[in-house]
Amino acid sequence: MNPTSIEIRPASPEDHEAAIPLIYSSGPAAWSYVFEEGKYSPFDFLASSFVRRGNTISYTNHYVATIGKEVVGTILAYHSSSFLLLNGGTAFRILSLYGAKSFSVIGRGLTMEKMIQAPKSGCLYLGHIAVSEKHRGKGIGKDLIRHVVNQFPKYGKVSLDVSQVNPNAIGLYQKLGFKTVEARSFQGIEGRVPNHYYMEADPKEILNSV
Repeated sequence: MNPTSIEIRPASPEDHEAAIPLIYSSGPAAWSYVFEEGKYSPFDFLASSFVRRGNTISYTNHYVATIGKEVVGTILAYHSSSFLLLNGGTAFRILSLYGAKSFSVIGRGLTMEKMIQAPKSGCLYLGHIAVSEKHRGKGIGKDLIRHVVNQFPKYGKVSLDVSQVNPNAIGLYQKLGFKTVEARSFQGIEGRVPNHYYMEADPKEILNSV
């Protein structure tokens, strides 16, 4: 195998050290807003959740891109039929880590969910799309999206949310056929988290895009 070739595979618990910073980089303001509480940082929450099953952050919902043994990209995928159970598992992880301060974290999470909403029925949802800085510009983000879409052929629509102040990501998604369906505003303190666009695409268009 070419040591510089890109491979994409399901994530494993052993990927946590490389995957967690990448996942955080997919939306640092949002992660910090919700999960910075007392002595705990978003990284503490991500670390405790990624290695366990049954929650939205779990490795079981992620794929990683690798070059050799190095994890260079991440992507999450789930759908409406699994989201309710996974979200319940995430709430349990919050309670387990934050204890008495959990309700503050959950409250901020509910504020975020007014902007970044649950997946629509029949729609494959993508998130946590991130590529390490030194490997950007190599088409890894595009490859991750296409790979995951190809793994879930039964879904007739693919969706994601993207920060309105992330033009590079918006441009990538548009090239893959994503179109803005709705501009959504953050409902918390203004300026804490960027407003987002909710985008959708036809999976066939994603797979056939140049």
